[in-house]
Amino acid sequence: MTTSDLAPTGAGTARRDPARLTAIALALLAVLFVAVNVLVSFTLTTKRLDLTSDKLYSLSPATQRVLDGIVEPVTLRLFYSKQLGTKVPSYGVYGERVQDVLREYANRSGGKVILEIYDPTPFTSVEDRAVSYGLQQIPLEGTDGTVFFGLAGSNMTDDVETIPFLQPDREAFLEYDLTKMIHSLSKGWIGKVGILGSMKLDGEVRMGQMGRPEQTPPMVVAERIKEILEVKTLDSDIQKIPDDITILLIAQPNNLSPRTLFAIDQYILGGGKAAIFVDPFAESQAGAMTGGPMGNVPSSTLQPLFDAWGLEMPTDKVVGDRFGARRVGARDGRSFITYVPWLLLRGPNLERNSPITAQIDGLAVASAGYLKAKDGASIKLDPLVRSSPGSMLIDVKELLGPMPEPEKLLRNYVAGPERFTIAAMVTGNVKTGFPEGRPALAEGQDDDPTATFDTVLTESKQPIEALVVADTDVLTDRFWVQFREFYGRRVAVPGAGNGDFVANALDALTGSSALLDLRGQGSSYRPFEVIEQIKREADRKYQAKEQELRETLTETQKKLDALRNRQAGTGGPVALSEDERRQVQEYQRQILRVRSELRGVQRSLREDVERLESKVLFANIALMPILVALFAILLAVWRVRRRARRTMVEA
Repeated sequence: MTTSDLAPTGAGTARRDPARLTAIALALLAVLFVAVNVLVSFTLTTKRLDLTSDKLYSLSPATQRVLDGIVEPVTLRLFYSKQLGTKVPSYGVYGERVQDVLREYANRSGGKVILEIYDPTPFTSVEDRAVSYGLQQIPLEGTDGTVFFGLAGSNMTDDVETIPFLQPDREAFLEYDLTKMIHSLSKGWIGKVGILGSMKLDGEVRMGQMGRPEQTPPMVVAERIKEILEVKTLDSDIQKIPDDITILLIAQPNNLSPRTLFAIDQYILGGGKAAIFVDPFAESQAGAMTGGPMGNVPSSTLQPLFDAWGLEMPTDKVVGDRFGARRVGARDGRSFITYVPWLLLRGPNLERNSPITAQIDGLAVASAGYLKAKDGASIKLDPLVRSSPGSMLIDVKELLGPMPEPEKLLRNYVAGPERFTIAAMVTGNVKTGFPEGRPALAEGQDDDPTATFDTVLTESKQPIEALVVADTDVLTDRFWVQFREFYGRRVAVPGAGNGDFVANALDALTGSSALLDLRGQGSSYRPFEVIEQIKREADRKYQAKEQELRETLTETQKKLDALRNRQAGTGGPVALSEDERRQVQEYQRQILRVRSELRGVQRSLREDVERLESKVLFANIALMPILVALFAILLAVWRVRRRARRTMVEA
């Protein structure tokens, strides 16, 4: 065979060199990767993929409905000091999330939401602008001036809504707060609440002790309502709800005429929103810590409407809850006893996924009833406030009489299997409570010629939205507010979140129906659960040792005091015996031993955390390169062996 015969074969082998082909393929892949990234950055700027478990960066359909309803542009201005995120990493993480969510609002609004982001550095015009909006300034250690993390929104008519400071502890309701702001700016008005019922929230004139009329001050709840809405008190015999009423607040609706009940019925069927406070036993009307006279139960309900809706609120039972019960003064005047119908509901008793109750520490109710949807009812009951597991129902008759009997109620308490709903959001399509049409006038009632209805509705135009609370005492100052004098001023000191509960409910009802569909989301904070568990266990051990140290010190001090007091009358120093000196030295050694053990527990905590941290760092930094290198080695060995087998076959 000649040399010329071998030349073509060698050239072909060079062209098929695997190493060269691999290098070319890798180069082409790198070029393709860069090209795809450049293409995506220019063409898919509004496309997002949310892989978080709680969909933290995705907007709900309810928010999209609000964005679709914007007529004129809304401008949102975020004032976020980067120094805050740098100095406090948790705020840095939350700040990034807020910006991402705001960009999603702008992208999904079709140009109707304009986003502007500013970094208000000290002594600049941007800082002056943030101050002019009333955003909260926070002094931060290690920085010049103050920092901001607030949001200001405005519309075309220069209406302004602000969130003075975006608190991370309200992260679960970030979407709710932003959507509510946009909705308010798109509508441009705050709304009006009409108050109806026998409970005089805005105060009333009563006969004083001297036989003279006295004006009682407005309830604290009424003051809270006036902070967010315009308030109008309606006549108790009104025959049509005015068209300018945004929300109808019904408090203790006893003795309402059929015409007034019909007006309420038509208002709600026509799309009006309502907050309804009813009660099987109104303590505020029964007297202070007393039942009413026998046979005279101070109850209230909207029976015709509730029956048509399929909603039950029995007027012969109140909820007793031993776990949530408050303590009241006993008859002897010197001790306290649990009174199971008076409740202070906290934590799991409040719905934490609703913006109405999410951040309320506690809600005080007294002799509250319970709500329940009838079988086959078309309404949906979303509980906001519930009693504890093991609650029971108490007959209203047990509360009647000149004085209640807490001891007897406590003695007869039998825990049941149910939790009872005390407050709930009621939604759904309903029928009228007056199928025969507008009722006749009550005896002695004059007809109102202006109270005319173009159409008498027999069913709701759209799903109704009503907050129903089976307790009216939640509104009264007596059960949740204490008053103190401060330099001649009467200052209300709340002991529960009743005012915030009512204000939040009306605030939610004032907005779009979509706002009621928004629930709390998760948090972007993801703790290292194993490390937290180690810390909790070490803290538990440390506290036990610390308690042991304190007890030892206390006992030692008692011994020393006893020795000093043995000859207190001598006026001179006390000489300790040999046994006493040995005892003191023994206690001192015990103190040193316990302190040494405390240091050991702290050192163990640091070692456990550092050991786990080292493992995590190894997994994140070294493990993956090692696995990649191992895979490359195995792949190379496999390819060498395959090439060797192919060579042997060709040979």
